[in-house]
Amino acid sequence: MDTKTMLITGANSGIGFATANHLAKQGHLIIMVCRNVQKGAEARQHIMDTTGNQNIDLLVADLSSQHDIRKLAAEVEEGYPSLDVLINNAGGVFGQYQVNSDGFEMTFAVNYLAPFLLTQLLLNKLKASEPARIVNVASIVQDKHFQPKDAVPQTVSNYSGMQAYKTAKTAVLMMTYYMSKALENSGVTINALHPGFIYTPQATRMAPKMLRPIMKLFSKSPEQGADTSVYLAASNDIKGVSGKFFKDNKVELTAPVSYNEDIQKILYTKSMEWTGLNE
Repeated sequence: MDTKTMLITGANSGIGFATANHLAKQGHLIIMVCRNVQKGAEARQHIMDTTGNQNIDLLVADLSSQHDIRKLAAEVEEGYPSLDVLINNAGGVFGQYQVNSDGFEMTFAVNYLAPFLLTQLLLNKLKASEPARIVNVASIVQDKHFQPKDAVPQTVSNYSGMQAYKTAKTAVLMMTYYMSKALENSGVTINALHPGFIYTPQATRMAPKMLRPIMKLFSKSPEQGADTSVYLAASNDIKGVSGKFFKDNKVELTAPVSYNEDIQKILYTKSMEWTGLNE
């Protein structure tokens, strides 16, 4: 793959940082999107120092805020002649019920509504840069009974961080599959992936303390977790492949509900409403 312009969300730590570092070594122009300007600047400098690639840019945005996502998309639209790869990596699990500035539960907002909105806002830029790729970090943790009507109304009384995460990641898969059909013959491909379990304090904070050492034994490093993101972003092996879910660089099936085209369409329509794109 030739040198490309690649945007990576959540790029200052964990899988996002490892992904940015791997792709920087390949010589690509990397746009790091980070929430914290200081941590983002430190990560950017580290990547430049260790890879020798000086084409590393930093854009700051809080992806829980739709206002910030719109501002970010405008910066990319105005600041870069092309965008070849969009990697929707940022995510997280919130153990306690929280609501973002737009009134949505945080886990759903960050893990699903953010990549949905950013992808839609940058879609014309990606199409103009074709061949282009969209890479969505999803999970093998999925909601087998997903319904769009159940995605948003969680309240403090019935909140489960893990259930919210399952819902959000299943929605990411359905968005990937739905958009792959809409993007046929556009020159833009879209795929999702499971990076594996990465041992971090955030990833384990809802697990019983006695299980955490065991979880660490079976976890991947961030560098290992980034492998499939890098593969989907840059490998010539998957040129033209779209609408698939990958684990360890291989295609895997997901929950049967994620392939339901009627539910995909309902979710897509509701997502356009939730993000104000239907106005």
